[in-house]
Amino acid sequence: MNIRRWLSRRGPLIVATLALTAAAVISPASASASVDNVNCGFRPSGPNNYTNPAVVTADSWVSCNGFVESIYVSVDITRDGQIVASGFAFGSLGALAFASTPCVPGYYVAYAYGSVLYPFGNIPGSDIFRSQTPSTYLNCAPGPPVVANPGSQSTFVYDSDALPMTATGGTPPFTWSASGLPSGFSINASTGLISGASTRIGTYTVTVTAVDAAGRSGSTQFTWAIRREPCPRC
Repeated sequence: MNIRRWLSRRGPLIVATLALTAAAVISPASASASVDNVNCGFRPSGPNNYTNPAVVTADSWVSCNGFVESIYVSVDITRDGQIVASGFAFGSLGALAFASTPCVPGYYVAYAYGSVLYPFGNIPGSDIFRSQTPSTYLNCAPGPPVVANPGSQSTFVYDSDALPMTATGGTPPFTWSASGLPSGFSINASTGLISGASTRIGTYTVTVTAVDAAGRSGSTQFTWAIRREPCPRC
């Protein structure tokens, strides 16, 4: 990603170019400039769909530690070379431009721009920031469900017990199944609740699987010991 800053003052135009290698591209990137003790920072971010796999977002932010004449920021999101979302904002101490678009599989690029005009009564001048992210492919799909491992379980023989199973990620609702459950136990296919009353002593290896609405699955495995009560008549 390249960020270019153009600084114009009373003197000749000064051009400074900051080139970042691909290994140094971290979103959000940042840059800063200052005039007469007023410092301004530039921080673009995106494009990504981390928060919601169905939506691609990007933003462009400029913030100063003092008031300036004006701040303008904008951001564009392109998919496969076409602009699909834009945003812009104005301010005098800071400004944030935000853009979002429904996620469609493709190659996304975010173009961010920021400009600062300093007070004319002090030192006239301006800062201009630009950034362009590398082309990033987004497939817009959440990952498969991840079933939380409840850890090893233990129940006395002939006692009743219940164990709720949970999953994150994927696309709800989930369909639950289990294999290797202790004798007397079963799992609710809709809620993932394992319940029942144990009938046979032993150590069982249980595998619980959740299948999401898109057909993707996730599993976890744990042991469940059914033990004899040390003193059943105490």
